[in-house]
Amino acid sequence: MTISYAARLSPWQAETVWTLEAGEVVERRGDREKRFALADLVSLRASATGVVLRFKRRRQVQAPAMSYGGLRPRDQAATFAPFLAALMSASQSAAPRARVLASAAPLGEPVIWTMALMGAGALALLVFAAGMGAWALGLTLAARLVFVLILAGAILPWLDRARR
Repeated sequence: MTISYAARLSPWQAETVWTLEAGEVVERRGDREKRFALADLVSLRASATGVVLRFKRRRQVQAPAMSYGGLRPRDQAATFAPFLAALMSASQSAAPRARVLASAAPLGEPVIWTMALMGAGALALLVFAAGMGAWALGLTLAARLVFVLILAGAILPWLDRARR
């Protein structure tokens, strides 16, 4: 029995179809086809937003639960959930030593939002100070805020490292 899932990764790309066929995951986009043997599976990371399969020799397959319908993404959880269940079942029988991981919410997202708000605050501080004639004071305070922004950006690569 073959089960498949289709999604459009961008509005300008052809639709990508992932199919489970006889112990293999087959990825087709347009006229291209890639085959990945489930026996070579190293890890499977599943979440509500998609699945990432890592194979030997650093090969990887990503299947998102969202698809583009026109220019807007739409949720395809109803068709993605059966494909994910079949994929997890097939991967456990074909590669019992593969790690199955559950993805949590990324920790970097709130830091990025905080950085964006701090950058907007630094810009607003500079504009207001220049409007009042205190250009030097505004530049000094905005520079300190930008320094904190740089420090916040420096921690981004290490946020998700503890969960790996």
